[in-house]
Amino acid sequence: MKKSLTAILIIMLSIVFSSCYSWFENKVSMSEETKNISLEDFLYEPERITSLNPPAQVLVSQGLYSGSVKISWTEVENARTYRIERAVVKPDSNGEYAEPDEGDFKVINKYVYTTNYTDTIISNLTDSKNIYANEAYSYRYYYKISAENLIKHYESSDYSSITEDTCGWLFPAPQNTEAWKGKSFDKIKITWDKVENATKYLIYRGEDNLRTGNYIASVKGSASEYTDTIAEKNQGQEYYYQVKAVLSNGTESVAGAFALGYTLKDGAPQAPSNVRVENGLGTNTQSLTIKWDQVTSGKGTVTYSLFKTSSIDSSYTLVKSNIAQNVTSFTDNDISTGIKYYYYLQSVITDSNNEKTKSSFSETGPDSSEPAMGFLLSPPSVIDIADGTTEDTVTVRWQNPVGFETQAVPFKFNIYYSSMQEEGYTPAAQNILPSSQDSEGWYSVELAKHSFFRLSTINALGTESDLSIVTAPNPNAPINVTATKTQKFDGFENYSPNKNNVYPVKITWDNPVGEVPYGYNIYRSTKKDSSFRLLNDEPLLGTNYFIDQNETAQPGTMYYYKVVSVNVLGNGKKGNDPLSDTQNNCRGYGALTVDEWFREYNKTVMNSQRKLTLMHKSNDMDKLGSETVNGTLSGTLYYNAEVKGLGAAITMKYTNYADFYINNDSSEGYYFFINGNTDTEANMSGNGTMHKSTTSTGMYPGIADYENLQIKSGAAGGGYYKVTTKDLNGNIIFTNGQVNWTVGEEGRK
Repeated sequence: MKKSLTAILIIMLSIVFSSCYSWFENKVSMSEETKNISLEDFLYEPERITSLNPPAQVLVSQGLYSGSVKISWTEVENARTYRIERAVVKPDSNGEYAEPDEGDFKVINKYVYTTNYTDTIISNLTDSKNIYANEAYSYRYYYKISAENLIKHYESSDYSSITEDTCGWLFPAPQNTEAWKGKSFDKIKITWDKVENATKYLIYRGEDNLRTGNYIASVKGSASEYTDTIAEKNQGQEYYYQVKAVLSNGTESVAGAFALGYTLKDGAPQAPSNVRVENGLGTNTQSLTIKWDQVTSGKGTVTYSLFKTSSIDSSYTLVKSNIAQNVTSFTDNDISTGIKYYYYLQSVITDSNNEKTKSSFSETGPDSSEPAMGFLLSPPSVIDIADGTTEDTVTVRWQNPVGFETQAVPFKFNIYYSSMQEEGYTPAAQNILPSSQDSEGWYSVELAKHSFFRLSTINALGTESDLSIVTAPNPNAPINVTATKTQKFDGFENYSPNKNNVYPVKITWDNPVGEVPYGYNIYRSTKKDSSFRLLNDEPLLGTNYFIDQNETAQPGTMYYYKVVSVNVLGNGKKGNDPLSDTQNNCRGYGALTVDEWFREYNKTVMNSQRKLTLMHKSNDMDKLGSETVNGTLSGTLYYNAEVKGLGAAITMKYTNYADFYINNDSSEGYYFFINGNTDTEANMSGNGTMHKSTTSTGMYPGIADYENLQIKSGAAGGGYYKVTTKDLNGNIIFTNGQVNWTVGEEGRK
């Protein structure tokens, strides 16, 4: 009798273990050299990797490279690739840089396989003139990085933090390079603006402005000038100078802009005098007229050469050559609004041998006491449309246009509106004389809200400039942003689960009240307040829903969604705020396949059975009996093992049982909240069945039915579970899905 009872107990114990056979994921070697495997080795599965840490120690080069910014970071364990986003920040009117918003970042590379990256800002470093004038050298570049492993389908990491170390900039060429033009018979002085951190400068000289010339000298980084001595035979010849800055590590900048220089030679004519721009301080809208006094000489034929520089490019541009001696004015039509132009005149004598002798340039540059400067009457170039005090108004903001400081009578402004982007503009406000600016240099006027706005400038004569670029208000945030939570949705059957067995999430929203924005951008994060990533490459047009086929979505992970309205210009910053969404409507997560549902449910079942003591007794007779254990968070598990006929019967009853919170956060509620039985009966041969079922609520409601699971020789050996999954409202997603008895034994992904 004792032998039979012992056999029955062995069968019972085997059946207890087999009722949760995902414990046996690891294959156990039978080699005698292998250490013994304890019960713990079966009951406790290794920690499963599902997500990645964000990259740490992100470092960005700051003024170290001429055309690129280099980024490096520490390797993230289990990461396969890295996703890099960049925000470009321009200086404000005070030369300050604001820290970018999340919405300012754009993806520049989704698949970086190393822990460093070179962001090429300027690809062509050979065009010196364009390099020098490129505004990219004045920008700041912020970077953030996310670690990913799409092969193993881990949840992507949060983005790295935005700090001073993650802001970079380019190593600029020396700016404002100037060279003497006829100020000496044997010397040409070259000057430039110092470059931060430069340890020395290299000076180059050539005979044309088509390519960098020959290296002629270097000076220390503390210097900002060099004097080139010209041999007598070369006096009067034109040279083109360029300067490069060099860092302590030997890195060279690109060459700065060409600076034309030359010495005088005997017989040089006098420099033109009284060079000026006639009525050039914002009085004209199309052209500038330059005038000067006639130069006389009895040594040959006199002509003039007219050059100009500008407030955005200090290199010299030849406007017109061979202007006749008796001509004392020229009208320049090749100019643009928003730019100041500086003009220089040179007189040239051509003798009977056709030899040319040139004067120095007129002293009419920006540093002159009487610059020959002019600009077109220009509209404001910096404009913004902010919110008004009511939903029906906006605040039109702008900064001073070019040349405002030269006006004895302040500029006035007109503001126009239209319902169309390019035409149909009607005055909204006229002859505005702003009384004051704010601390950042903005004027502002509150007006009725319209689709588009443009501004113009009016001078003291009543002349009006062209209209400015088109600006538009940022549309209001969408309302009723809602994400599905383990739900079916319209068209659900057209989508497949990802490799983690998680189905997509559908995000829906309504247009702002009384508005239809041009489009929307969709962002996702595992946090309410940060690390949002843009999901769409272009704004969504003509739709109020988005299907997030998140290829790395993990079971048990919730996602927050932000929907931002944008206007036709692609601008927009207003979106729903997950932080203020107390009902968590904008939080969503996808439904699970029935197999994955069972795996997640089984975590609580496994954890509950680890708490039992009778089934772990070493003495067979001690395994009989009953006990009740408490759930970590709620409820009980009742266990009873007894002999029944020539077999065994085991009862496992769950009552309001829960071990885990969603995301380990008590405010989120229970992960699985279980009621029901997972009972087993078997004969002396260890063959039998499991029966009854459990009902779960929590993050993934559903039913696990054990009636079709077969026990063979004391272990699970065939059949299947029947799993029915539901959404939070009790609606069925999948019904009576057959989960093969081997699910859980195949190992975790």
